[in-house]
Amino acid sequence: MNSTRKDGESWKVSNCTTATCTKGKITTTPTVCPDVQELICVNGRKLVKVYDDDDECCFHYECECVCNVWSEYHYLTFDAKSYKFKENCSYYLVKEIITKYNLTIIVNNHDCDASNSTFCPQALIVTYGSYTVVLTQLETSGTASNVVYVNQKRIYPAYQNSVLRVTSTDMVITLEIPEINTKVLYRDSAIIIDLPMSFFGGNTEGQCGTCDNNPDNDCRSPNGQVESCSDSAGQWNVPGRPCVTPTTPSATTTSNPPPSTTPSPCKPAICDVLTSSVFAPCNGVIHPGPFVVSCRDDICNSNVIDCTSLQAYATQCSEAGVCIDWRNATNGQCEFKCPSNKVYMACGALVEPTCNDRYNQKFQADSQASSNNTMEGCFCPNGTILFNTVHDTCVPSCGCVGPDGEPKQPGDTWTSGCNTCVCDIDSMSIQCEPDQCPTKQSPNCSKPGQQLVNKTDDCCTTQSCECNVNLCPPPHTCPLGFQLNVMNGTCCQYYECVPKVVCVYNMTEYKPGSKIPTPTTQTPSEPPTEVPAIPEQPSGATTAASGAGGTTSGPLTEESPSEPPIEVPAIPEQPSGATTAASGAGGTTSGPLTEESFNPKACQNCYCGSQMNPTTKLNIITCKPIVCNTDCPKGYEYQTTADKCCGTCVQKSCIFTTPENTTYIFEVNNTFVPPNDKCVQYECENINGQLIIKKTKTICPHFNPLDCEPGTETTDAKGCCTTCSPQNICEVQSKQTVIEVNDCKSTQQVTMTSCAGHCGSSSIYSAAANTMMHQCECCQEATISSKQVELTCANGSKVQHIYTVVETCQCSKAECVSGTTSKPQRRRRR
Repeated sequence: MNSTRKDGESWKVSNCTTATCTKGKITTTPTVCPDVQELICVNGRKLVKVYDDDDECCFHYECECVCNVWSEYHYLTFDAKSYKFKENCSYYLVKEIITKYNLTIIVNNHDCDASNSTFCPQALIVTYGSYTVVLTQLETSGTASNVVYVNQKRIYPAYQNSVLRVTSTDMVITLEIPEINTKVLYRDSAIIIDLPMSFFGGNTEGQCGTCDNNPDNDCRSPNGQVESCSDSAGQWNVPGRPCVTPTTPSATTTSNPPPSTTPSPCKPAICDVLTSSVFAPCNGVIHPGPFVVSCRDDICNSNVIDCTSLQAYATQCSEAGVCIDWRNATNGQCEFKCPSNKVYMACGALVEPTCNDRYNQKFQADSQASSNNTMEGCFCPNGTILFNTVHDTCVPSCGCVGPDGEPKQPGDTWTSGCNTCVCDIDSMSIQCEPDQCPTKQSPNCSKPGQQLVNKTDDCCTTQSCECNVNLCPPPHTCPLGFQLNVMNGTCCQYYECVPKVVCVYNMTEYKPGSKIPTPTTQTPSEPPTEVPAIPEQPSGATTAASGAGGTTSGPLTEESPSEPPIEVPAIPEQPSGATTAASGAGGTTSGPLTEESFNPKACQNCYCGSQMNPTTKLNIITCKPIVCNTDCPKGYEYQTTADKCCGTCVQKSCIFTTPENTTYIFEVNNTFVPPNDKCVQYECENINGQLIIKKTKTICPHFNPLDCEPGTETTDAKGCCTTCSPQNICEVQSKQTVIEVNDCKSTQQVTMTSCAGHCGSSSIYSAAANTMMHQCECCQEATISSKQVELTCANGSKVQHIYTVVETCQCSKAECVSGTTSKPQRRRRR
């Protein structure tokens, strides 16, 4: 396909060359690759060549990141850090530090209680994207076998989807994730996790450590602290999964083996097989040191021959593409016995062929292209073939497959459903003939909701009538004032609309006795006359004179609404096509209502009655005119408005009630002065349409007749306040003087006080005494006090003199006598 290139544009072509368009000509140059640097992998594995592009021109080297767990407590991290750890819990083997590919690998160590069961499989849970793969074992009839679950569904390897690929022998399961070039191997005694550094370099954590070719940071706890491997391993437990405390102490939780009590070093001969010529082809690919140490540790501490370290190393070799047939070199100590129908192979096919050609074509081609296309396991002997992966059966020939998935040999006959089948010898195919069934007449399924259904019973088909609610007619929609009544039929329900015993007006239902609002006015259901309340008067209010125009109010009367003089039937508004129910079960008739609709007049009280209209099946609405009460109390005037049926009593005069319960009425802008209190005046004012009584009270100055000059009393024009010309009143008077006693006197003037003023006196005839009664009042002191002053005498001596001071004066009744007696004065010299 020709394409147009722009001037200066470059693109890659085959054979690791780059083409460039220059002034209409194409020039090619070899692709220049950066210098390749070789690394030293701390885990002892060979370097992996990784191409930078799909054309495989340029490449770089990476170290493999492989983590091993065997014997359930021996660990070898990505960067060859070896340690031991054994606890019964779920732990993260691999977890991304920064989530890029959503890969998580968890190991689940079960509690092994010897008193209950010795079958304690170590489960491996691999989560990638939306897939969760569980690799574990099941025990059937005392035999343990490997099983695989993908998203909680058991699958039988080989298995493949768009993301995962699972292959298996009966000893080893291999899980591959091609998108991220990841491989996981699982067997009863070993787990191998192989990750590419190009995807996960420096971004893993967990019990397998960090894939970065640096063993110093492999034993890191979740908080980032680098610790001993046995201490950090226990901190990677999975949240939400409770741990089980073992009934017996764990084998060990330290990275150093316990001190041996054997005088001479323990060196089991079987462990030397790992470094012998048997494993020599693999020793140069994978360093056997950690597996030799674990082999000696297991045997020396338990005194039992244990082949798990050899199995784990052989599996690691096979995964690296080096198959080792090693079991014969152990003198029968690690012999593996297969079921009677199979034989052991150290380097068997990764995907064993079956009778299913499509299966073989799908999986065998991929397995042969793999770098390690062999694996240890039990396989069908020569001359036989595996029937399929579900039924683990070896057959001499594929023959036929029965309905249960089991193999059928040529000439076998069986019953399948309603057919008699045979595995034909000539065509090697299944041939079946159906059984003959009697002929029966079909039933009549004509009732509503019935349908003819075919049923198979004892290999023969019978017909019957069954109900299908989807074939039933839909329920009716009842108009206002009616409710749907449902009745059961053979298959379907029948419907009819029955009255609710209500009135209907303006698309609204009303119960009997309820008031119906009219379209022109909204009147109260109680008597319509509005009688204003008399305002409460403040305490101590005085009366006002009665005004003109007052009226007396009489009792309010109104007829009871339960006696309607007019009966008008209510016609409900029917929607187009509305139907009404007819008598009879399930039957309905439709037709418009011809009776006139209810249209109430203005100024009527309408109620839903208790009688039913025989035509509409709705209750009848009754109405009667509204009777207005025009009587208003005194001070009010009846007024009507255009938008209401009845008028209201509007206040036109001020109303005032005295504490003695006497009511007075006076007009706006008029005033009233009560006869018993000339100092109070009331005025009726209209403020913003509201009548207010304004009270004005005159405050008089203090008046005492005894303080007046006789004959000078006068009253103001209102007759409220009295005044007079005041007379001299008895009061305190003072003056400054020098006190002189004998030849001694004060050096300064002192204030002397006295009482002076007029007091009343009278002469009144007493008829009882038949004589004149005289009364005399004198202005004299009411309260006095004593003070002291120093006097200086002529001879120069000084004396203290005490004198009397008048504080207050008053008019007191007394007899007038001449002269006064003063208190003798005391003096003392010094």
